[in-house]
Amino acid sequence: MADVGEIPAVEPKDAKVDVEGQAQLATGNPARFQKLTHWTPEDTAFWEQWGKKVAWKNLVISIPNLLLMFATWIMWSIVVTTVQTANDKTGAYPFADLDIKDGDTKTYKAALFMLPSIAGLSGATLRVVNSFMVSSTGGQITNAMNSTMAILPMVAIGLAFSSNDCPFWLLCIVAPCCGFGGGAFASSMSGISFFFPKRDQGLALGLNAGIGNLGVSVTQLLMPQVASAAIFGIAMVGGKYVMNCGWFYAILLALAAAPAWLFMNYMPNHGSAAGSTIANVCSYLRIEGIGFIGVAVATGLFILTTPLVKGSPALVIVRIFLLSTVACVVTLAALWFLSSADVKAKLKVQSVIFYDKHTWVMTWLYIMTFGSFIGYSNVFPKLIKDVFGYLPDGTANPNAPSVAAFSWTGACVGSLARPMGGWLSDKWSGATVTHWGTIIEIFGTVGAGIFVRLAMDDEEPERYFYPFLLCFLALFSATGSSNGSTFRQISVMFPPEQAGPVLGWTSAVAAYGAAVFPACFGAGLQGDFVDVVFYCFSGYYCTCLGANFWYYYRRNAEKPC
Repeated sequence: MADVGEIPAVEPKDAKVDVEGQAQLATGNPARFQKLTHWTPEDTAFWEQWGKKVAWKNLVISIPNLLLMFATWIMWSIVVTTVQTANDKTGAYPFADLDIKDGDTKTYKAALFMLPSIAGLSGATLRVVNSFMVSSTGGQITNAMNSTMAILPMVAIGLAFSSNDCPFWLLCIVAPCCGFGGGAFASSMSGISFFFPKRDQGLALGLNAGIGNLGVSVTQLLMPQVASAAIFGIAMVGGKYVMNCGWFYAILLALAAAPAWLFMNYMPNHGSAAGSTIANVCSYLRIEGIGFIGVAVATGLFILTTPLVKGSPALVIVRIFLLSTVACVVTLAALWFLSSADVKAKLKVQSVIFYDKHTWVMTWLYIMTFGSFIGYSNVFPKLIKDVFGYLPDGTANPNAPSVAAFSWTGACVGSLARPMGGWLSDKWSGATVTHWGTIIEIFGTVGAGIFVRLAMDDEEPERYFYPFLLCFLALFSATGSSNGSTFRQISVMFPPEQAGPVLGWTSAVAAYGAAVFPACFGAGLQGDFVDVVFYCFSGYYCTCLGANFWYYYRRNAEKPC
């Protein structure tokens, strides 16, 4: 690129552009500035001469940023497991403000589920605003700003866990600030979808999401090691360096944000008309700030209602569904009433997606695919520890499987399966891949529930670990491939200007799985019905199987895709 500054690409203020100059802008290199001068990826000649190079450059920069967004969002799944291990061995991080009785390990373990649940709630809520952000800010700014802003909660984690007396209420404030990582997915996928022709969108979106999703397994693979090593010269707490997790990611985020600021592009009809970076940043801060209104309301209600639901697993589950709904509705209302006239005009155009019933059908299906993937990813490490790490009487299992050795495998399999699902959907159809993936999810979930119950009632729970692991890996592979296939279905059935917002909206609603799953399994652990939680999810998957079959997969379906 010749220049990446705030140069007016299409509408110069100080000089008139003659007809010949306009023609050159519309036919030459579209990426002379960060705001593309023109973009027609369906034109084969344009694609081969200019489009392919520019599109893949942006995808290559987007992927590591999205990977780190997932990593920092889901890192609480490992942070709480590490904290629990330190507490088991040394009594570290007692969280005196929780007022837990000595020896009440079940309540302590259930309380820790709150943190990944709050982080999940925040990330999902911020996806709502990120779903509609790209047209107002441009995809380049959403990538760069999300990675830059995510550095702040990483610093907070580094400082908070440096003290053994860290209060639990402070973590309940820091955890939702990690929602930047969850929100980024919607804007990243929406932004990338505009760069590629329809024939290549399945692969492109699959790579962006699939490798991006690997951030979950990267966190679950690296964080146990990072939290066990004296990397930054900080004193350990309870035999662990939990604070290292924050400092480690703060450095990586800074490195990933730099090329997004310098080299990414955005569509000619997106962001500031004059291509102003400052104007786009201001639009981002305004819209993201609106998202944090919903986050603040939901997090506040979460903390305030904790004493009311204490001791009642059923109320814990009801609460998370209610709070997810409240957070989404409050955010949508704030987005509409507090946005500028320019943003509101663009939102009004994009809101047409809510009048199409297929937006809602695909939302229902995407909750099954991505909601399950991110939800299971958020609970998998702690499920391994809670189900197989303790004997029926609550004492530690001396033969327990290593959480660090296995917790990353599920998300890794699911992430790698995602681009494969996109590729298979390009070859056959998204509905076909979704159909068979859903069947695998149903059987995998039932199997996992069976082995969890057998393990929790056995004096040697480790005997059932590998059958449980195989069921979970099958479940992750199915959710991963179906992630790719459902995105392909959306990109095929909707026109480009609607497909982006629909992709963002469905991913936003589905992301609440990151909040719902930890809350449900935490309640199941407290009430001793973890297996029933699995069976309930399998019932929901059956409804998804029917919906996909009826609308998209069967012969003479309404919208075969």
